[in-house]
Amino acid sequence: MTVQLELGLEVIRSYKRLSYTIWHALAEFVDNSTQSYFNNRPDLDAAFEREGRKLEVDIVYDRERGLFRISDNAMGMSLAELTYGLRVGAPPAVDDGRSKYGMGMKTAACWIGDNWSVRTKKMGEPSEHRIDVDVEAVASGENLLPYSEVADRDPNDHYTIIEISNHHKEFRGRTLSKIRDFLGSMYRSDLRDGILELSWQGEALEWDESPEQFLKAPGGEAYQKEFEFEVDGKLVLGWVGILERGSRAKAGFSILHSQRVVKGWPDSWRPEEIFGQFQGSNDLVNQRIVGEIHLDEFAVSHTKDDILWLGTEEEELQRLLKEECADYVDVAKKRRKKGDDQRGPTQVEAQTALDEMRREVTSAEFVDKLALEEVPAPQLVEATFNPLRLAAQVESPVISEHIGSAAVNLFLHDLSPNDPYVAVDAVRENDLAVIVNASHPHVNEIVGSEGFLNYLRHCMYDGVAEWQARRHSAQLDPDTIKLLKDRLLGVSGEVEAHEEM
Repeated sequence: MTVQLELGLEVIRSYKRLSYTIWHALAEFVDNSTQSYFNNRPDLDAAFEREGRKLEVDIVYDRERGLFRISDNAMGMSLAELTYGLRVGAPPAVDDGRSKYGMGMKTAACWIGDNWSVRTKKMGEPSEHRIDVDVEAVASGENLLPYSEVADRDPNDHYTIIEISNHHKEFRGRTLSKIRDFLGSMYRSDLRDGILELSWQGEALEWDESPEQFLKAPGGEAYQKEFEFEVDGKLVLGWVGILERGSRAKAGFSILHSQRVVKGWPDSWRPEEIFGQFQGSNDLVNQRIVGEIHLDEFAVSHTKDDILWLGTEEEELQRLLKEECADYVDVAKKRRKKGDDQRGPTQVEAQTALDEMRREVTSAEFVDKLALEEVPAPQLVEATFNPLRLAAQVESPVISEHIGSAAVNLFLHDLSPNDPYVAVDAVRENDLAVIVNASHPHVNEIVGSEGFLNYLRHCMYDGVAEWQARRHSAQLDPDTIKLLKDRLLGVSGEVEAHEEM
């Protein structure tokens, strides 16, 4: 006895639940356009030379109308090719490039919206063809799609225009800027080779890869080198470099498949063998090591946003990549300062910190915080700090010292990540308590004992400066507190100088 397996048309409804991002969904259409170019390169290059153009893909989002339009001037499709392209899972004639599984256009369009159309004209043919897809109608059993033909077109015309409406979600704000960033990164190879003009909302995307971004060795050569090795007989090649101006946002590896990024900036791959803990920390390696790795012989996920690792492929690749990058990792860790004292930030570290600070203060998140003009009511402030002060009443301090006539206590507690980073109880003349929240998100950004020492130092000196200001002034003037803290920040250097005498 056998049981027949059937896939019903209603499966098309499930495409909207695929794990796409909007940029990876849009990339499916760019993949088809660029693959059409590669499959027909001699004919299209000749046409582009006559027309004074290059391969163009234009993506427009009309939020008012709820419409995406993706248009290209690639080869276009005949009616037979269009019909075949609508078969879900039917492999393309060339399946070793960017169009691999015969599903991308259908799944991506259905993920974005419930209504979509394809209008196309193939070079050398006289007719334009159009089909319209209503996802709900198809899922209900209507598999005969509306089709129309426009005859007597110029045989030299060649294009495909896809429009998607009735979207499942609205796209706005930072998502729109991330579409620009991701698409520019994904098609960096085509952009830098000059074969593609990719536009988003009328803006031509670019990929900046200046050799000036790399650290220079004493001899003047840039710290950038190529590598090549095999994993289970599969070729791995690429390059690694060290950024002159460290930036965690720019560092990390980009994984390419068929010259298209599947995982990379602004969401770079950070293998733990090189970058440490999951997705890396914020040390110099995570701010300066950058590179590309080409994995054409490996399997790629259905949504083309990652590699499908088989067996121990990923572990073996990370091990070999670590060996290739070992000397660069050592250089990235080194401090570059003049003089005998090698502490404090180097020029590179200082610039890295400035770049990171600039990125933070210009971020949308910081702007949102700055725009909050309403000052919390005293009752709300009191309630917010109460958990820290209550913890100090039931726990023992980690540091408890009598300094002169004053009792100074430092508490370190694992509270909620939503509680304040520090609370100061400085209202009594001879009693100071500083309570530090060890679970605050900022603590995760701290690297090493020196970093944690400096964090505790700032928390403690904030409290001491406030306590001093309360004792000697009727008003808590911010400048007074900063001046008192300034004096305290010099204490560690003075202690060290006296110990060396």
